[in-house]
Amino acid sequence: MKKIILHIFLLLVLLSAEASGQIVDTTKKINSWKLMHNYTRFEDTGLDTSLYDVHVVFNPLLRKGTAYESVGILGHAAQNMYLSDRPSNNQFFFGSSMHDYLATPDNTVFYNTRTPFTELLYSNQLGNDWNEETVRFLHTQNMDPFTNIGIDLELLSGKELYINETSRVSKFTLFGSRAHNSYSAFGTFHFNRANNRENGGLKEVKPFLDNTLEEKWLYPVNLESAASGYTRLQLFYTQKFMISEKTSFTDTLGVTTDSGKNVSFNHQLNVVRNTRTYEDAFTSSVPEFYDNYYYIHAGALDSVVHDRITNTFQMVLGDPYTDILSARVYGGHEFSRYGQLSPDQFMVFSHMDTVRTEPLLMDSVFKDTAAAVFNSHIFNDLFVGFYMAGPPNNPWYWNVDGKYYLAGYYRNNFTANATFSRQVFKTYRLGLKGIIENRNVSYYHNHYSSAFFRWENDLRASQLIRGEAFLTNTEQRFESVVSAGLWTNYLYWDENALPAQHDTPVGILSGKFSKHFKVDGFHSRNQLLVQVSTAGDVLRIPLAAFKTSNYWEQVFFKGALIAQLGADIYITTPYTGNAYMPATGVFYLQSDQTIGGYPFVDPFLAIRIKRTRIFFAYNNALAGLVNNNYFTAAGYPTKPGTLRFGLAWTFYD
Repeated sequence: MKKIILHIFLLLVLLSAEASGQIVDTTKKINSWKLMHNYTRFEDTGLDTSLYDVHVVFNPLLRKGTAYESVGILGHAAQNMYLSDRPSNNQFFFGSSMHDYLATPDNTVFYNTRTPFTELLYSNQLGNDWNEETVRFLHTQNMDPFTNIGIDLELLSGKELYINETSRVSKFTLFGSRAHNSYSAFGTFHFNRANNRENGGLKEVKPFLDNTLEEKWLYPVNLESAASGYTRLQLFYTQKFMISEKTSFTDTLGVTTDSGKNVSFNHQLNVVRNTRTYEDAFTSSVPEFYDNYYYIHAGALDSVVHDRITNTFQMVLGDPYTDILSARVYGGHEFSRYGQLSPDQFMVFSHMDTVRTEPLLMDSVFKDTAAAVFNSHIFNDLFVGFYMAGPPNNPWYWNVDGKYYLAGYYRNNFTANATFSRQVFKTYRLGLKGIIENRNVSYYHNHYSSAFFRWENDLRASQLIRGEAFLTNTEQRFESVVSAGLWTNYLYWDENALPAQHDTPVGILSGKFSKHFKVDGFHSRNQLLVQVSTAGDVLRIPLAAFKTSNYWEQVFFKGALIAQLGADIYITTPYTGNAYMPATGVFYLQSDQTIGGYPFVDPFLAIRIKRTRIFFAYNNALAGLVNNNYFTAAGYPTKPGTLRFGLAWTFYD
C-alpha cells in the first residue's frame, strides 16, 4: 500500500535512467539536503540535533532574523527590520507580512534515510489563559535506497490577552525525492493557512504606558470583530537529467586525468495560489479606524487572489563545486491571474423632485451597491537567464547571474548580480557583491478595490543598485556584511496606508555582524544590525538592532546530558515605528508613537538527554519592571512576562 501511495505522489520522479549524477551515500544513516543553485543541485545541510536555539525554535521569527516589527503575538503579521532580508512584494504584497512563517521549497529539507526518522516538537506558555502554543511533527523514510517520502506538519497558535488578537497558523508539507544514477527529482506540496483576529492595535497608547488598568484585556482596541485569512498553496517539482558526465582516470604513476564534461537538463514546475480575505461584522457605523467605506450595507468581506504557474527549463554545464567553470542558461514561462472581489459601481436614484416636469432625477455621482463583483486579469510572462561561476573552494571564487523578462506584465524587467571573493589569512574569505535590478510594481499596487481601500495608480518601475563587502570565517564563527544601496522610485506605504513612491532616490547604508565567542563552557552569540537611510520620512527603521545569547554549557555523564543556562536579549534603538493595516496586511507609516529602546530579556534553561531536548524560558522578564514600552509595532504591545516550556524529541533507530 505504501508503494502505491508513493507512486502516485512521485509519478514523474520514478522515471529514472542509468548513468551517474550526484551520488547518494546510502551507507550513511541519515542524509539531509536543501536545493541550491536555482534548484538544480541538492546539497548537504547536516542533521541538527544540537541544544543551541532549542528554546527559540517554537517561533520562526526568533530563529530566522535579528529583529522584527510585529503585532505582538505568535503566528501573526511581522516585518523583518533588515531591509535586505525582506521579501519582494512585487506580486502579492497582501501575504508579505506572513512570509517568514511559510513552508516553501526553499526552506524544505529533503532526506535519504536508512532508518525512519521522526521529530516531535512542542512548546507552550504555562500558567495563563492567553498562551501561545507550537506543535510540530516531522516523519520521513525511504521506500528504497534512493527514494524517500515524508511529511512535515507545524501548528502555531496564540490566544488573546488583548481584545480580538487570536492567531492560528497551519503548515503542512508533503515532500519526496529520488536520486539515482543520471536522474534526480524532488517534489513538494505545501499548504499554508493563517486565520487571525485583527484588533487594529490599542486605541490609546499612553494609558498602557502609564499602566492605568490592572488587567491588560481591558484596554480598548480599534477593531473588535475583524478577522483575516491568508492561504498559500504550492506544488513544486524539479527534475534533472544527466546528459553526459566527466570521468576520471588514474594511471599506474598516480596521475589523474579528467575527460568529458558534466552536462545536464533541468525542468521545474511551480504552481502557487495566494489568497487573502478580510472581514468585519460591524452592524451599524463603520469603525473609526478606517477613513472610507465603499459598500452601502453593514459588514465587510474582501477577497483577493493571485494564481501563478511557472515552467523553467535549464541547461547546466559543469559542476559548480569541482569544475573551473560551470554555467547555466535557462528560460521559462509564467502564467499569472490576478483577481479580487470588489464593490460594484453604478448610478442610483438620489431623490425625488415633485416641482420639476421630470420628477425623477438621477444623481451624477457614482455610488456603490450592496453587491460585489469578482474581477480578474491574466498575464503571460516570458523570461531568460544565465549563471556562470568558478568553484567556491578555490582561493578565488566568482559568480555572475542575470534574469531578463522578454514579454508580459514584467516586460523589460531584469536582475543582475555578481560576486567575487578571495581567501585571506588562511581561514577568512573577503568578497564583493554587486546587484542591479529594474522591477515593475505589482499589479495590485496599481489596481485595487475593496471595502475600505480603492486606488488606480500608474506607479513607475523601481530601480535598485547595491554593493556589498563581506568578510567571513566559518571556523571562527564570524560573519560581517556591509552594504550601500541606491533605490530609485522607492515604493512605500504612506500614513493613509496607500501605496506611494518617493520622488528622489533613497540611499541605504547597512552593516550586519555576527560573532560567536567561546571560553571554556561560556558561550556568547551576538548579532548586530546597523542601518541608515537618507529618507527617514518614508523609510522607518531603527539605527541599530542587537541580539545576544549568553549562556553556560555544562556536559554531564560523558555527554549523556548537556545543560545550558543563560539569557537572550533583544533591543533596538528608539525610532518612529510603523503601524499595521489589518485590511491589507501591510506595515505603513505613522508619526504618533516611538518604539524601541526597550530590552526584551528571556532567561532560559535548556537540557539535552540523549535525543530529547527540553527547555524552560521566561519571556519578556522585564515587563513592568523597567517600563511598559514593550511595543513591537505602533499600537501593538507584545505579551508581558510569562513562563514557557518546550521539548524536541527525535527518533531514528
